Amino acid sequence: MASGILSGDRWISLKKDLGIIFGLFLLIVVLLVFGQGFTTANFFRGETGAGQIFQKSNGLTVVVVRTLRINTKVATSAGDRKKGLSKRESLPLDEGLLFVFENKGLYGIWMKDMKFAIDVIWIGEDKKIVDIASNAPPEPGKKDGELKIYRPRSEAKYVLEINAGLAILHGLQIGDQANFEL
Repeated sequence: MASGILSGDRWISLKKDLGIIFGLFLLIVVLLVFGQGFTTANFFRGETGAGQIFQKSNGLTVVVVRTLRINTKVATSAGDRKKGLSKRESLPLDEGLLFVFENKGLYGIWMKDMKFAIDVIWIGEDKKIVDIASNAPPEPGKKDGELKIYRPRSEAKYVLEINAGLAILHGLQIGDQANFEL
């Protein structure tokens, strides 16, 4: 038999390999065409991003910005705002804290008694993001006067605190519209 001719067993094996390669190629094409806007977060929540409802759920206010969907506790009193997330060991990935102020202003946030890093998102009266401080780290052992104070570039009426990295992960930017109802 000549070296350039395939025997029966080799030909069957080659056909199987080509079938697997073609099947994987077809799967990739289908995912590229029909997978637009699909994320694993949407898969686990069972949503597509369209027609989302921004209402209170289990006493928590839902805040949605781009693909980020966070269940937030609302801090409206001066005492609740001062305490913030301090002394907590951690925060579930889908939860946060929404500070609501009576008037817009340049509200500073510090990391007093914090035990984990957070992203701080300032939101204006029109519910558009006016500034973001990503990955604000805890500052254990520092006195109150030594703590860094994070301030926005523009006035805000709301401040959203979430786990560090979520703002970047979801591509949040200044000017993005936040959707929530109080």
